Amino acid sequence: MQVIQGEKYEKMVEVQSDPRLSVFTDRGYIYDKDGRLLARNKSAGSLYAYRKNIPNKYNFFKALEENGIKVSQKTKKALKETDSFTWIARQIDLEKAEKLAGKIQGLEYFVEDARFYPQGSLMANIVGFTGSDNIGRSGIEYFLNSKLEGKKINVTSIKDSRRKVILFEDKGELAKPDTQVYLTLSSRIQAGAEHILREGAKVFGAKNGSVVAMDIKTGEIIISANVNSFNPHIYWKYPSAYWSNHSFNYVFEPGSIFKSVAFSYLHNSDKLDRNRLIDTSKKITIGKYTYSDTKYYGTLTVDEVFTHSSNIGMTQLIRNENNNKQSFYDFLIKSGFGDKTGIYGASEEAGIIKPVSAWSKTSLTSMAIGYEVLVTPLQVVRFYGALANNGIMVNPKIISKIVRGNEIAIPEHVETQVLSKETASYMLDLMQKTVEDGTGQKAKTQLTKIAGKTGTARVYDNKAGAYSTQNYSASFAGVFPAENPKVAMIVVYESPRSSIYGGSTAANIFRQIAEFVSTEKHYFEPEIEVAANEN
Repeated sequence: MQVIQGEKYEKMVEVQSDPRLSVFTDRGYIYDKDGRLLARNKSAGSLYAYRKNIPNKYNFFKALEENGIKVSQKTKKALKETDSFTWIARQIDLEKAEKLAGKIQGLEYFVEDARFYPQGSLMANIVGFTGSDNIGRSGIEYFLNSKLEGKKINVTSIKDSRRKVILFEDKGELAKPDTQVYLTLSSRIQAGAEHILREGAKVFGAKNGSVVAMDIKTGEIIISANVNSFNPHIYWKYPSAYWSNHSFNYVFEPGSIFKSVAFSYLHNSDKLDRNRLIDTSKKITIGKYTYSDTKYYGTLTVDEVFTHSSNIGMTQLIRNENNNKQSFYDFLIKSGFGDKTGIYGASEEAGIIKPVSAWSKTSLTSMAIGYEVLVTPLQVVRFYGALANNGIMVNPKIISKIVRGNEIAIPEHVETQVLSKETASYMLDLMQKTVEDGTGQKAKTQLTKIAGKTGTARVYDNKAGAYSTQNYSASFAGVFPAENPKVAMIVVYESPRSSIYGGSTAANIFRQIAEFVSTEKHYFEPEIEVAANEN
């Protein structure tokens, strides 16, 4: 307080301080299910300046460039036209920031929180990343930003007559992290699955791919891995498509893994005569489409139509005169297709199931073999979980719990009976036969009994307006251990080159990951920072 010439000195203080510096501090931490740290904070230096403190702007910008600090045209314009506070660079190495501020006249720095990901690219598609402002931009960092962001504080900088910073409010005393988010995934299991999936992509020459596995009883996601990933510390160096979680956001025509859905519908509706014999010796043409098989099977039983994945046989079964298009559509909707699963903490696509009014002559038969529908791997794995859970479908979860102070929030558990127990038991038996004697034999292993279904589907080329003759999606969906199912899983590869068939590619990788999970075997030990070691 200044009595003599009070107004004069008050204005001097205003000139020497700027209360408009706002930052988010002490962002909440993210852990895996075992308490291993996936995201935490670290101190970083952020550079800023005021126009009137820069004696020579040309030399100022030149010095920054020479020291590896790129200044955008927008920032340069701000420093030339306004007297207000201007950020130069956010969250750079603290020691570097201090050094630069000491040798470039007019440059100042502030210590603020930056995000650090101890596991690097592991689970990056799930955890996501924050921007330079420490605000979530993708993944859990984005979707739970309001819970993780910490507190916004205004920090006042006061300078002496020579414009030297003499005080910054101690933000460490203003706020402390009070939020912890725990995922349903284990870093060790995830690391092994990512390794197996990516090695498979190299062998098969796949463009991209994913695996997602779910506990059939709880709905907890135990694996969600992508072929294409990124380092969250330098996310801007990767295509934005790599930031997305392929398991939740990739929509595709599933091909023959969708026959499990069609067969479930037929059996659940009492429209499947298992004593019927199906002649698959001749191709079937409906409208402009011809349905054929990759091999000649001749006469098959109903069960063999499934285990050998006969398109001709499936077409005949779904076209039964007692069938009803509306009831099939209703079954697909009840089974969770054409809508988001509602998984909390992640983005996802809804897929597409056309209303019956939009169906063509081929829609019923095409949908039964996995065409004219768009689904996500997450939707498929949820349905396969119901096949192994007495027909009960549970909602998937990627968040185990959120702890805020003394409060603990746990995602809601929802169960829906979408199939009868009899249908679920029948389908589980069919999927076991598929692995034992049918198209899924590459998934067979002595370590755990697997039940599942192969899938191969042409990819529609929007530019050409037709299905590609080169690009396919190859998949395998199933459950294990088959005698007492615990996990539902799907492996999908985009455009594999060594073989287009899910039975040769995805089934093989499904087996390897199932073996890994069942035996808790791991191919490498990731460097892990454990939450218990944090102060």
